[in-house]
Amino acid sequence: MSLATLASTADLSAAAHDVRSGLAAGTPVLTLAGPVVVERLAAGDRIVTRDGVRRLAGVQRVDAAVRLVRVSESAIGVDQPEADMLMTADMQILIRDWRAKALRGCDQAVIAADRLIDGEYIRREPEARAVLFQLEFDAPVVIYAGGLELALTPAPASA
Repeated sequence: MSLATLASTADLSAAAHDVRSGLAAGTPVLTLAGPVVVERLAAGDRIVTRDGVRRLAGVQRVDAAVRLVRVSESAIGVDQPEADMLMTADMQILIRDWRAKALRGCDQAVIAADRLIDGEYIRREPEARAVLFQLEFDAPVVIYAGGLELALTPAPASA
């Protein structure tokens, strides 16, 4: 199933590779060689996605003040995430449970992390400086990171 069938472009455009979205240092990403922490990824690495294996076009390292959300171990489902995970509030997560039905009226949906905050298992963290890694692909993808399915979109073309 392609990312296009899961969410509209408008839903994803706000998270498309701006300073507010990215993976925190230490986040494991599933590659063809197994899980690799995001800071060790490089252009050309083969990343496992919902649509098959895709080559990583690039990785941008950003140090910025961002709004953060902490997702507790197994808060989304069994081993989803595999351990407590810190992410940007705008990170798009593919949800396939009652939350998708409640928030979007469908069986599965791409939803920003801050829309999932419940105050106990998914919590807002104070805004803080964080080292983020933005993964660049040539098309929208859903990757596996830390046991979650995360939706990423290509950076918009500059004029």
